[in-house]
Amino acid sequence: METVAPLFTALIALSMAISTLIRGARERLHQEYSFLAGVVSIAFLCLFFLILSKEEMWRFGLLVSALLVAPASLQVFGQVLRRYNPPFMHFVPVLYALAGVQTIAIIISDTTSAYIIISNGIIVFGGLTIQLIWLFRLSRSLERAIDSARVNYILWTGSFAVLTMGLEISFHDWNFLQRMGGESRVNFPPIGSLATAGYIYFLGQIILRRRLLDRDEIVSRIVVFIVMVLLLTGVYGVLVRLIGPETGASGEAVNILIASTLVLILYEPLKIAMEKYVQRIFARERFEYLQALNEMKRRLPTFIQVEALLNTLFDGILFTGRVDLASLYLYDESRGGYRLRRWEGEPEHALLPMVPRHPVIDGFEDGRNWYLLPELEAESGSSSEAVVAPWLDGVVATLQSLQAELCLPLRIGTSVLGIWQLRVQPGSTGFSAAEVKLLVEIADLVAVLIDNSRAFERMKERDRLAALGQMSAGLAHEIRNPLGAIKGATQLLSRKGNDDDDEFRAIILEEVDRLDGVVGQFLDYARPMNMHLDETDPSILIGGVLAMLEAQGIPENIQVEYLPGDHVPDVPMDLEKLKQVFINLVRNGIEAMMAEGGRLTIRTRLREDSHGEAAAIPSLRRRAPEPRREVRVRRGTIASARCVEIIMDDEGCGFDRSDARKLFIPFFTTKSSGTGLGLPICERIMREHEGEMELESVLGEGTRFTLRLPLDPPQPDTGNEDENPTLSTL
Repeated sequence: METVAPLFTALIALSMAISTLIRGARERLHQEYSFLAGVVSIAFLCLFFLILSKEEMWRFGLLVSALLVAPASLQVFGQVLRRYNPPFMHFVPVLYALAGVQTIAIIISDTTSAYIIISNGIIVFGGLTIQLIWLFRLSRSLERAIDSARVNYILWTGSFAVLTMGLEISFHDWNFLQRMGGESRVNFPPIGSLATAGYIYFLGQIILRRRLLDRDEIVSRIVVFIVMVLLLTGVYGVLVRLIGPETGASGEAVNILIASTLVLILYEPLKIAMEKYVQRIFARERFEYLQALNEMKRRLPTFIQVEALLNTLFDGILFTGRVDLASLYLYDESRGGYRLRRWEGEPEHALLPMVPRHPVIDGFEDGRNWYLLPELEAESGSSSEAVVAPWLDGVVATLQSLQAELCLPLRIGTSVLGIWQLRVQPGSTGFSAAEVKLLVEIADLVAVLIDNSRAFERMKERDRLAALGQMSAGLAHEIRNPLGAIKGATQLLSRKGNDDDDEFRAIILEEVDRLDGVVGQFLDYARPMNMHLDETDPSILIGGVLAMLEAQGIPENIQVEYLPGDHVPDVPMDLEKLKQVFINLVRNGIEAMMAEGGRLTIRTRLREDSHGEAAAIPSLRRRAPEPRREVRVRRGTIASARCVEIIMDDEGCGFDRSDARKLFIPFFTTKSSGTGLGLPICERIMREHEGEMELESVLGEGTRFTLRLPLDPPQPDTGNEDENPTLSTL
C-alpha cells in the first residue's frame, strides 16, 4: 500500500493536468493548475520509484520537484481568487528564489544529508503553511458569507492534505535515516498520498467549473468518487478472477479487455444511482429541489396557453423555497430588447422593465448555454486578455442588476425567444451542475411550448379570419339586395306620402346608407386589392387629407399641426388608398380628443435604417414609464433598410393593453357606432405597400400611430446562405 499510493496519486495528478489542458490550453488558470498537477505528479512518481528501487537519483527528483509545489499552488489560488486581490502573490518569487538556492545546495551536497532533507521539508511545508494562513485571513475578510464559506472548505481540505502528507513524508524520512543507522522502521499508512490525490482532483473540478464548490458538493463528490472506485474495482476484480489468469498472456489481455468493457457499461448507471443516493443524504435541499423540478418538467407539456404554462413554471421553481426570485423576459421586436413578462419572489429593488439584446445574446451566440454569475465573475478576473470575452463584463453587470445568479436562454434553434433568471435564497448553496443541467432542459422545453402556443394562436386567428372572409362576402351581397329594395320603397313613399312622415323616412334613408357603408367596408376587406403605385411626395397626401378635414370642420378645442421633415423623398404609393388609411387614423385621433380637446401632431421623416435610431421624436410619455400602462403593437414588416415614416400623435385617452392588442382584429371596436373594420383595412393597405404600421399608446396620455413606407424594393433571394447568420427572430 505504501508503494501503490504514490503511484495512484501521480497518475491522478497527471490525468487532471492533461484533461485540464485539453479543455482550455490557452487559459491562464488552466495553465497554472496543469503546472501544479504536473509538479505533484513528478514528485509522487519520484517517491514511488524511490520506494520501489531505493536509488538516490529518484530522491534528487523528489526533493527538487517538491520545492515547486508551494509556489505553483500559490499561483493557482492567485488566479482562482483573483477578484479578491489575494495578498500572498508577492510571496511567489520568494518561494521560487528559495527553491533555486535549495536546488543548488542539493546538487552540491549529498541527497542523503539530514540537513538537506530537513531544510527541504521546511521550505516546502513552510510555504504551504503560509499559504493556508493567508487563505484563512482572506476568508475572514470576504463580505459575502457564501464566498467565505467556500474558501473555508478549500482551506480545511487543503490543510488536511498538507498535514497528512507532512506526517507521511516525515515518517518516510525518519525510516530512511533510521535505516541508515541500522534502526527499525515505523509503519505509517499513506493517508497523505491519498488525501493529496483527492485534493488535486477536487481542485481540478473547481478549475473546470470556474467557481468554488460548496460543502455539500465537496462531500458528495468525495463520497461518490470513493464509492465508485471501490465498486468498479470490485466489479473489475471479480470479472478478471472469474475469467481466470491461467490462459496465458494473450488470454489474460482478452480477459482484461472484456472486464474493462463491462466496467465501462456499468459506470454511467452506477454513477447516476450513487449521485442520487448521496445527494439524498448529504444534500437534502438540492435533492428535493431536483425532485420538484422533474415533476414540473413532466407537467409542463400539458399546457397550451402561455399564461397557464408560466403559472406552472414559476410555481414549480419557487415551490421548495430554494429559489427566492425568478424573472422571465420575452423578446420585443419593436424595442429590440427583452421585455419583462413575469416575475415572482422578493427582489431587493425594482426589476428592470427591459433588457437590451447586447451583450446578453452575444455570449449565447459565442457558445454559452447558460450564465452562472460566480463562474462569470471568476472569468472576469482572468489576467489573460486572449480568453476574456468582450461581452463578459457587460453580462456580469446585467446579471447583478437583474439580481440573478443563473441566466438561461429560451432558445429555438439559433433564435432566443427570451431569457430566464433565477436567484437562490440567501444562505443556500449555489446551483449545482445537476440543477443547471435540468434547468437548461426545462428552459428549452418552455421555449418550444411558448413557440407552439404562439403558432397555435396564429393558426386559430388565421382560420377564423379565413372563414369570416368567406362568410362576409356572401353575407354582404345578401344584405345589399334588400337594402336597395328598402331604400327604393322609402324614396317612392317620399314622393307620394304625407309630409308629417318625412322625419321618419329620413331616418330610414340615413340608416340604410349607414348599413350600405358597412357592407361596402365588408366588400373592401374581402375582395382582392389592386394597387397603382406612383412616386408621390408624402406632403401631397397629408395636405390633401387635412384640407378635406378642415372643409368638413374640425372642433374648436382640437388643433392639428403638420411638421414636415427635412429631405423626405417621394415614396411609391397608391395615393387614393393611402388617403383612406390617413383619413381613418386622423379621424380616430380627433374623436379620441373630442371631450377634453388637445393637439394632433403629424410628422414625416426619412429613416435610413429600419432597425436603428433616426432623428429624435418627442416621447409619447410625459411621466415616468409604467409598463402596465404602456402598449406597443406592430403590424407588418419592412424589408427595405430605408423608409419614410408618417407619425401621428394625439393627446386622447389612449388604449389599455387588452383593447390595443385587439384593434386589428376585424369587427372589434371601442366605439359605440363603429364597425371594427377601419384599422384592419388600414393594415391590409399598408401590407400591400410592403410597409408596416405601429401603434404606441399610454393609457390616459395619448396614442401614436406610425406608418412606414419602404423606399427600396426588397432584394431577390440568391439562394446563398449568409456567412454570418443572425438570430432569425431578432
